[in-house]
Amino acid sequence: MIRLAPALMLLLSFATATLYASEPQALDVNITTHLGDQQSFVDGDRISFLLSLDNDAYVYLFYRDAESNLLQLLPNERMPDHFFNAGLFMPVPSAQQPFQFTVKPPYGDESIYAIASNNDALVFPGKPLANGLILLAGDLQQVIDDIRKKSKLLFGRAELRLTTLPAQ
Repeated sequence: MIRLAPALMLLLSFATATLYASEPQALDVNITTHLGDQQSFVDGDRISFLLSLDNDAYVYLFYRDAESNLLQLLPNERMPDHFFNAGLFMPVPSAQQPFQFTVKPPYGDESIYAIASNNDALVFPGKPLANGLILLAGDLQQVIDDIRKKSKLLFGRAELRLTTLPAQ
């Protein structure tokens, strides 16, 4: 049996704790719509997203439209509080929120990204829009990497793909 001096044991314990502290705990995040996954929506449809988390977290919601524009949906000017308690199928936006997600051009293949973190104060470069959302300047991978780096305790993400179409 190898005996270590107490100071060396303390140093090894600290190094191990530091190693594990650098990686945030994985957070289970799921997002779908009120119609389920892989759905098509037409111009004028209102979409309600359903979010599930296995731990309390701050949720950042991003939308990539058919022309690859990246919008920050949450937090936004009209819904700055983006803390969600753990739970299943929480509506976003809730019935009490003053905004809705309505399908409009451009149409095509689109994606919603839900990224959850313990960090509530992340800001991404972009242009504020009249509807309270933000048109982001960076790409999605940069945003995800930034959230992951700044999430010391919790991090999780999910993607939902959907198709939007003009009205028939």
